[in-house]
Amino acid sequence: MFHLHDLTEVRRQAPDPWYGTCVVSLVLVVLAAAPHQAQLSEALALEKSGRDGLALERLEALSVLDPTWETSRMELARLRLKLGADAERAGWHADIARSLSPENPRAHYLFALAEDEAGRAESAIRALEVALTLRAEFPDARLRLATILSAQRRWREAVAQWRLYLATAPTATGARLQLALALDRAGELKAAERELRALSKLDAVRVVATRRLIDLLEHSHRASEAAALRRSLEVPGRVLRPLKPSGR
Repeated sequence: MFHLHDLTEVRRQAPDPWYGTCVVSLVLVVLAAAPHQAQLSEALALEKSGRDGLALERLEALSVLDPTWETSRMELARLRLKLGADAERAGWHADIARSLSPENPRAHYLFALAEDEAGRAESAIRALEVALTLRAEFPDARLRLATILSAQRRWREAVAQWRLYLATAPTATGARLQLALALDRAGELKAAERELRALSKLDAVRVVATRRLIDLLEHSHRASEAAALRRSLEVPGRVLRPLKPSGR
């Protein structure tokens, strides 16, 4: 953000008449933007306090007051998506934001979320790809892209995205399970098996990973190995002690 004290350097480099014009222009911009920033902060504070409906009203009013401010448009889109309040309207705000600020990856990401919610997967994928082109290190966008590609059964593309996501979140066991599934469906059975065997050693996902490994072994025609793993999941029956004869 540009502050008025930054004009010291500008004045040193520029002629005095130019400097005077610059000061006036910047002061007018700051004064014009300040009330809008205060209203945005107030709306976000309302949301933080749990008054989401009122926050939404304030953001909608702000978008009317300053229709070309992409930040308020993005916050509107985000809040509408959070509330499940009209994905079409959320997408409309996000689309305006990305037209106002095409280099902002968050605007494309929010538009993608709205498109996905509205059932337009291909449009969501394209918007996520733009967001990731603008910011490669964007884990939320990468996760959503991998999820949509899996849902669309575009398994090889999904594998690539799950791997890229896990490079930034290696302990995300849910994502590793999704990677294993995508590997299996893409025909990379050995890689899927390695992933599932590693996951089956983690207590948090041992059962689900082992069951998926059993499925993989069965459709790989390795029935005996699958049966052995299935037995390992069986809970041993309780051995009850015999009751003593009643003294009555």
